[in-house]
Amino acid sequence: MNTDQNLGATPAEVEALVSGFFEQMEPKVKKGRAWTFHRLNAACDTPEGERVQAVLYPNDGQGFALYARQGQTLHAVTHDGRPVCFRTIEKALTTLADVTHLNPEIVVDSSNWREEVGPH
Repeated sequence: MNTDQNLGATPAEVEALVSGFFEQMEPKVKKGRAWTFHRLNAACDTPEGERVQAVLYPNDGQGFALYARQGQTLHAVTHDGRPVCFRTIEKALTTLADVTHLNPEIVVDSSNWREEVGPH
């Protein structure tokens, strides 16, 4: 049995302890109900409300899908029941610049990025 000499624990136990520690520091985000762009603006403009951060998810075929993170809840932003998408980062930045009190740090989450394969 392999144990850490300093902690008296196995590497698996140390890894579980470290993972738990970091999860407590940054809990997992949960998905909330979809917001319209109007609701995004209202959430950002609510006095003493929790700060809202824009999160963009890239999709090779559709551009960047807009989500709003408020606390640990992630909301898809929709228009007419469809995701709000931007063809370019510049278009997203231009549009989001008009959202009052939006967190100025905009996240691009490429964790699920896959390039679409087009015709050869």
